[in-house]
Amino acid sequence: METLKTAVLFPLRSGESDLSALAENYPFEFYLTPYLESTELRSSRGLNQGINSTNIEEPLVSDNYLNIWAECNSVIAMDLPSNVASLFPNLKWVQGVSAGHDHINTDELKRTGISLTTAKGIASGAIAEFVFSRLLQEMKHLRTLDEQQREKIWHAKFGNQLKGKTIGVVGVGSIGQEIAKRAKAFDMRVLGIRRRLELAAPESVDILYPFSDIDVLLGESDFVVMAAPSTKETKDLFDKSRFSKMKKGSIFVNIARGIHVVEADLASYLSNGHLRAAILDVVRDEPLDFNSDLWTAPNLYLSPHCSVSFDEYEKNAIDLFVQNAIRMFDGDELINQEF
Repeated sequence: METLKTAVLFPLRSGESDLSALAENYPFEFYLTPYLESTELRSSRGLNQGINSTNIEEPLVSDNYLNIWAECNSVIAMDLPSNVASLFPNLKWVQGVSAGHDHINTDELKRTGISLTTAKGIASGAIAEFVFSRLLQEMKHLRTLDEQQREKIWHAKFGNQLKGKTIGVVGVGSIGQEIAKRAKAFDMRVLGIRRRLELAAPESVDILYPFSDIDVLLGESDFVVMAAPSTKETKDLFDKSRFSKMKKGSIFVNIARGIHVVEADLASYLSNGHLRAAILDVVRDEPLDFNSDLWTAPNLYLSPHCSVSFDEYEKNAIDLFVQNAIRMFDGDELINQEF
């Protein structure tokens, strides 16, 4: 059985003991060689098929790390440097620690026969909680109430219920299903979009539409949540044409990727009052440009790509790697294998 030599590029705050325990029963070695790219570089890679096409400076890597990487046949990583094939000549498997992989040069991995597994699912519950914290913030006028408290204003501002409202989830994958489950707890009607209709509809989704019927979902939903991965079909999916098809007074939420949204069109539909509010945890170019219209768009709830919760994230990522490592040793199918 070949020794699994793993470079841990994701900086660990804890979890080493779980990796060490793996070595007690299997031929496993791990090496902590942290490598994290800047938000600007990761965002740029996400818009360019994982390639650093704008030549943003990449983190410096010590000779010691390079020597270790050359010996490793697997990695746990959020980011991968350019020229993976030359830096990791023995690499066979990449375990990502994020659900998406649009910032990874998958063409290079495929070309060199390197397998990729993602961390899809490990943060879905946390992201779903974030969505509803923002929806409740708007529906219950919590932002206004907080401002009144700061200004010592005693004025009742009554909110609205989620019960009976319709939420449309574009992308009923791991995150979308967690959003749907929580929507049902609020007695909401749940509509969903899924490309693969041959998969059974989750119990928490009342009606599941094909992607071609997205405009039907938009017209029926009080809230629209974009939770689909980045693909050629979803680039600029939400433009002025799509926003115009949403119900007047509805709320748009994007916790997926910024590339899905034409941001100037979103700002326009907030300004003209067609949309009640928008909730964005992601934007096209991160960090958001100082001069972007989004900063001052009315009733926009903006957060810097932080809808996940790190109290359990790292542990879940390590647990997933350990499960997959054991599966690899035992010759079983890996979890969340992309290729």
